[in-house]
Amino acid sequence: MSLLERWKKAEPQTCTTEAVERWLEKEFRAYEIPLAAISSADYRNDEEVREVLIYKLYTITHPEVLQRLYSEEEKAMKDCGPEAYEDYWKSLFLDRRSGAATVRSALPDASWLAYNLLTIQHALGQRTSVVLEREGDQVTGAKVYGTSDYLSTVLVAVTGFREAGADERNYYSMVTGDVNDVGFNWYLDCLARHGMI
Repeated sequence: MSLLERWKKAEPQTCTTEAVERWLEKEFRAYEIPLAAISSADYRNDEEVREVLIYKLYTITHPEVLQRLYSEEEKAMKDCGPEAYEDYWKSLFLDRRSGAATVRSALPDASWLAYNLLTIQHALGQRTSVVLEREGDQVTGAKVYGTSDYLSTVLVAVTGFREAGADERNYYSMVTGDVNDVGFNWYLDCLARHGMI
């Protein structure tokens, strides 16, 4: 049976923001952190998010959950070796702009430190974060920080994409039921990959 037929038979429903949030908390032990932990400039410059629709940032730090989120290939990418590992942590407090690494005399503010801590932990596989977008009471987009193909695809399966307008075709939309639509096909693939159809 084709994925389209399986989808029609299963009739997957969209989830409310509350349902997606509770699912992240229960399934992945995710917890909310301030949106400002990632700078607004990063959100604005990220082609995979729509800054105006972002409403929550969740993070996952439980070691057992992280182990099941990462494929063997992703785990290997995050295993940077002891020297690089140490350099990541030193970079929090060393200023390398002048060429030689010197201790920062002052940190500009705590948000700088929080942001750099997040990015280091994402790179080392010690944290994965998810920013959620909403329209009305529906989650219509999610971005994973700290590479996890599993989490990225299961979020597409759970949330889908928003329905495209008549002349709108972009990364964030799909034409539901149209087998020629790339976004809808990706959604079907994600549903099948996670046993939802």
